[in-house]
Amino acid sequence: MKLVDIYRVKTYVIPEYADKVIQSVLSVDELQVGQYKNVMWQTKDGMEQFVPSGTAVPTEGKKGEKERVTSFRIEFSIPRDEGLLTKVIEQGIYAAHPWDEPVVQVTEEREARKHES
Repeated sequence: MKLVDIYRVKTYVIPEYADKVIQSVLSVDELQVGQYKNVMWQTKDGMEQFVPSGTAVPTEGKKGEKERVTSFRIEFSIPRDEGLLTKVIEQGIYAAHPWDEPVVQVTEEREARKHES
């Protein structure tokens, strides 16, 4: 067993854009864990709430009005490399996400690897 330093990345997206965001992320990094590629998790049917204001360009809803939409959480890990993290967020998530300010959460964690690779 080996512990490796990783970034855990989470974002939330409406269902009709989930596959587009996933494919965009995978075009930047194959998300490999051990001998497996494209490793990620999806949590379906969450609820996202927001009020567009200021210079927002909402894909859903209207400025000044509360909006609620069904969203999926997409979560994955990558090696703890800031350059890769920037590429995954900017070229993977931001490039395909419909919101003008998507929520992207990043935490520093450690993951166990059963097999050395």
